[in-house]
Amino acid sequence: MIRRRRRYNVMTEKAMPRAIIVVARNRPALFEYLERMLAGIADIKVFLDRRLAPFAAIQGGAADLERRKRQETYDDLQERGFVIVRLS
Repeated sequence: MIRRRRRYNVMTEKAMPRAIIVVARNRPALFEYLERMLAGIADIKVFLDRRLAPFAAIQGGAADLERRKRQETYDDLQERGFVIVRLS
């Protein structure tokens, strides 16, 4: 059996989450629900999306592949109301 070692934040000595859930800013009820339901699980953190503009509207030097990946994430966020990001 392979055991994974917990990752810790060096500054706070707290266990770092293995996944984060980002909830669309126009879905506050979903955010509150997920935050309440997952409150006791240290491996998962729930955040409310605070970005003001979609990635397509932000000018920057990101490569096309990275920009496309970010746009897909934004589209998923708008379509489903949340995205899950694994932090292996």
